[in-house]
Amino acid sequence: MSQAATLPDTRSPFGTYPAERLVRAAWRLADRHDLSRGLRKRIRALVARFFKGPYDLEAEGLKFRIYPGENYDDRKILAKGRLPEREEHRLLEPHLGEGKVFVDVGANIGSYSIFAARSGADVLAIEANPQTATKLGFNVKANELDNVKIVNSAVGPREDTLPLWQEPSNCGFATFVEDLTTGEWAGDWSPTFVKVRPLTGIAHDLGLNRIDVLKVDVEGFEDRVLLPFLRHAERSLWPRVILLETNCRPYWTEDCLPELANRDYRITGRTNDNMIFELAA
Repeated sequence: MSQAATLPDTRSPFGTYPAERLVRAAWRLADRHDLSRGLRKRIRALVARFFKGPYDLEAEGLKFRIYPGENYDDRKILAKGRLPEREEHRLLEPHLGEGKVFVDVGANIGSYSIFAARSGADVLAIEANPQTATKLGFNVKANELDNVKIVNSAVGPREDTLPLWQEPSNCGFATFVEDLTTGEWAGDWSPTFVKVRPLTGIAHDLGLNRIDVLKVDVEGFEDRVLLPFLRHAERSLWPRVILLETNCRPYWTEDCLPELANRDYRITGRTNDNMIFELAA
């Protein structure tokens, strides 16, 4: 039986829900990768019954209210005591700072957006899942950041309304690609219809005239976010740096990599799940 999602608490002040030692130990056990995947999944389901959250904690100097029973990133922050994308952050950090503009498509609970905002960059955080966007908003406020603009919207090739598939144990893995809900990622998925907008439209409405770093992490829908943007935006709006999630590349309808190469982007970094591209001067 699936676990119902916890209604986010955005009213109680940060620190209301401390993550005690037992909570941390339980989630560290659930995150042990020396256990088989099946056993780890069973342990995680058991731990989530008793310690689903919320919990308030700091990771690398940043504050988060997390719900580990509902989201992979939350579990990683709690189990490891650090942000989950350490290598990606290291690769992006030289391109962030005061005066820079960071656009985060698929912002989740804010591990990238808040990291970028702390560097001084102006951040546009775009998150399709309404409940996740609410959690993101709380985390931004907890860090007292005034340089983050949150847009609760999906991004795609055109104005549309589409089913966003969600699984209650990992709301950060919401996807428009129904094929991702079977096989390796099979679970108790259900769709919620959300509005979709092109990134060019969002950028125009907010008056963006430059993007220094664009991150796109939307679970197999990356091609339908990035390629229409590059094809329709003025070159002056093309990002100097793109972080593109590629671990769901088999589910793309178009391969982004050849077109990025044709538009003078070169690969300057990669991790297990992502690639970094920089636009040639």
